[in-house]
Amino acid sequence: MRLSRALAVAAAGLVVAPLLTSGSGLAAPAAGSNTWQPALISTEPLYDGSAVRMRYTEGITVVAGAGAKVYFTSSDSGRMTSDGRRVHNRSVQVSEPQGVSRGGAAAAKYADTGRSVYSDAVAAGFSPAKARQQARTQDGALLAEPPIAASGCVYSETNYPDSDFEWSGCYRLYNVDDADANAWYGAGSGTAHGWGTGVLGGGKELQKGYSEVSWSGSGAEIIEASPAANTTSSSNCGTFTVGLSQIVELSYQTPLCKDGWWVTWNPTVHKVEWHGASAGGSNDSRSASGASTVRLPWSTPTVYMNYRIGWTYACFC
Repeated sequence: MRLSRALAVAAAGLVVAPLLTSGSGLAAPAAGSNTWQPALISTEPLYDGSAVRMRYTEGITVVAGAGAKVYFTSSDSGRMTSDGRRVHNRSVQVSEPQGVSRGGAAAAKYADTGRSVYSDAVAAGFSPAKARQQARTQDGALLAEPPIAASGCVYSETNYPDSDFEWSGCYRLYNVDDADANAWYGAGSGTAHGWGTGVLGGGKELQKGYSEVSWSGSGAEIIEASPAANTTSSSNCGTFTVGLSQIVELSYQTPLCKDGWWVTWNPTVHKVEWHGASAGGSNDSRSASGASTVRLPWSTPTVYMNYRIGWTYACFC
């Protein structure tokens, strides 16, 4: 089996790639069986150097904090559909660190530099309308949110064989002030959306897409997550309210269609996954989104929030 995993380590003004290592206490995603390894084209510091924009082949752009790590994985098992299309799996993961005593300072610096999810999304390549959707400023989608300590976006519009195909998203790492005698806390959220295109003439049918937030740190345990279980919509496409309330107050609305979401929640991983068939372009878009709160012992000084988006498509390619 051939393994595929590329890692770029981002620092202000510096990107080193590819490497096959992970940071201390940081678990890299499982490698796949294909050689899909987007190559770094360029890196550009943003704001005051606290963030970086990385452009890769395959049409992928990542905007993340200067200390973030980026991983690519794929798994192409050779499975084919009944009409002869090949099935491909792809994912991009961004891992952001947060220290036990740096949350408030990071949130203040984030605000002082003028960063926002909207500006991250635009820098990554989202249209203004899609950037507003990611920022949850569209149609009153954002109801309550704690201060943001870090954010970033992945724009994964693949150039080959169809530039109209998309599965992209953004994440937030929040500042959490609450703590007790035995633990400190972190919280984060991730959203992804996209669509497939007609399979004839080189298009790609989107069959699955997900947004996942996991936490890497000794003793990390997710104590609250939303959505907490598989869910669906009674209407063709409506909205779902993602909410946290135990440690932080977070509430926002995100699109949810009748085909619904499959939810995975274990001590360190919260994954929201859409399954179905989208081939109608942007008018046939789907979304996945979730949020979680993590508890960490005082003996763990740093936690990594790992934001991962993944997609499965079928095509004659």
